[in-house]
Amino acid sequence: MVLHSRKANLIGLGAALMLTAGLASADSEDLRAMAKAKITLIEAIESAESSEGGKAFEAGIDDDSFQPEFEVSISRDGRIYDVRVNAETGDVIGVREDKDD
Repeated sequence: MVLHSRKANLIGLGAALMLTAGLASADSEDLRAMAKAKITLIEAIESAESSEGGKAFEAGIDDDSFQPEFEVSISRDGRIYDVRVNAETGDVIGVREDKDD
């Protein structure tokens, strides 16, 4: 029983360390873009999935534009689409098929 508890604690610690490492790797531009966002990442994913009728498998904030936006990768009908979602309004502002992968 003690071994099982230690294993569970180690798994939990590993997950916490991975989350912390992920937060530490976010650069200041990403943090600035997130501070400007009026919607959450989850809301951006829901908007992209609703718009394109697929399932999201990757998402993140995009700090390359003048306004904050999320980029959500959607899988639908065996194809991958990159969906841009305005981080202030939640509106889908662009969709393109990702042929690079």
